[in-house]
Amino acid sequence: MSLQTRRRSRGTLYLALGGLALAGLGFGGGLWAKDHTVWFKRLRGGNAWSLTYEGGAVGGRGQATAVRYRFNPDSFRPAHHITRLVRTPLPWSTQVLVNTGELARVEVEPDAHTVATCRILLDGVRVVAEGASPAPGRPAVCQVTTSSTPEKWPR
Repeated sequence: MSLQTRRRSRGTLYLALGGLALAGLGFGGGLWAKDHTVWFKRLRGGNAWSLTYEGGAVGGRGQATAVRYRFNPDSFRPAHHITRLVRTPLPWSTQVLVNTGELARVEVEPDAHTVATCRILLDGVRVVAEGASPAPGRPAVCQVTTSSTPEKWPR
């Protein structure tokens, strides 16, 4: 075998090995990232659930004298806020973020002649809490503690 042929063979071999090494790094890096994403998010503290709070009235429309709900304005900080709305037409809804392991709560206080309802939905679809006023004029309260495991809500 000539020297030139050996150099070409060696060059082709190094090129193939380099390609395999890059492919392996890419594949392994992808698996590592998938397995460590939750760990990284937990380390940074940026985990929050997207929830929808809803308030309604039995029989259709009504009026709430007050709506109070709890949320986290910053998914990287544990501080929560409670917002209070007055004279709110029903039905009503809003989307919020609530950090993992935190209390999600909405309270709908109807006018004296209305029975209120409330719901908390995960990602706008799955109902994770619901309730109704025990009597006209009494508040409907919905609350749930969010899953502390990021990206996994128990059934």
